[in-house]
Amino acid sequence: IEPDADHYACMVDMLGRAGRLEQAYKMVQSMPMGPHPGALGALLAACRTHYNVETAVDIAEVVAEELFKLEPSNTGNYVLLSGIYAARQQWDEAARVRKAMKEKITTKVPGYSWVEAKPIR
Repeated sequence: IEPDADHYACMVDMLGRAGRLEQAYKMVQSMPMGPHPGALGALLAACRTHYNVETAVDIAEVVAEELFKLEPSNTGNYVLLSGIYAARQQWDEAARVRKAMKEKITTKVPGYSWVEAKPIR
């Protein structure tokens, strides 16, 4: 099987969940197809989960900048980076990211879900 972007994203996600952020970042860098939003997003989420790892912020900043280029209107990427800063009590940085999001994106897509209920008789 020839690995594609989804295979790499899965591996990055597994490494990230295990707290192996540097290995996950090296895997992203080695992707022959170039940066992929799925793999980058998985790594950014892992940096949020493991924000206390020394290299988490450095990796998150690089990954987020790449995601901002690939998916400029994805508010989730901004929220994740801001959350990493907030978890580390870097309030000025968190506010800077939120401000950048508001300047670049005019509307945030709200979350929604469906609930199906049986009729009451």
